[in-house]
Amino acid sequence: MKSPCELSEKEFESLRLAAEDKYQSRISNYMLRRSLAVVYDFLENHNRIFAVFVILRFAQSHVPDEPDLPLCFQKDDEKAITRALDSLKSQLRAEHKRSGRAGEPALPAYIWARERDTSEHPHYHLVLLFDREVYAYLGNYTKRDTDNMATRIQKAWCSAIGLDYHDYASRVHFPKNHTAWFARHDALTLSPDYYDFLLRVAYLAKYNTKDLSDGYRNLGTSQITS
Repeated sequence: MKSPCELSEKEFESLRLAAEDKYQSRISNYMLRRSLAVVYDFLENHNRIFAVFVILRFAQSHVPDEPDLPLCFQKDDEKAITRALDSLKSQLRAEHKRSGRAGEPALPAYIWARERDTSEHPHYHLVLLFDREVYAYLGNYTKRDTDNMATRIQKAWCSAIGLDYHDYASRVHFPKNHTAWFARHDALTLSPDYYDFLLRVAYLAKYNTKDLSDGYRNLGTSQITS
């Protein structure tokens, strides 16, 4: 059954064209539809949403132009993004237990895109969707070991790539305008702030900077429940 939050075909096409113009790249219909389906599904289950945009990067493994001089020994395989998400969920389950909240832990929905530019390793663009009734703010990500969502994300990525959080937390980058807040009403009325959020999600569906030759997935999402 079609979600009432779902864009019409005309609205979807308008969004795709706007994204192609903004990002100067073809936009994958499949990737965009899959990404939007995650948003629609989360809105079906939660009235108010807190969203976070994150860029996850590997560390530089070797001295430039000196492959025999390692700088670190990290786990830079394609499963790193899965390990990071599992680590974040584990932290949230532990936080839920400590807080004594009733019910099940409020775990995020997610969309990730794998990209490669001129760097040694690919990097990931990640969008996390949280139930705003439970988690509503990112927190200060410049102070180490504070108990907030930013620190949890930093620790999750460092754990995933097997590097020390205190030394490599900067491998997690929170871009400008890294957070968004919206409600089901914004989706139903296609408010300007919600449309801007969807346009930013569409970035993950662009073709350029995707490596289509190495056989690895370039887009991943959480499971759609409804």
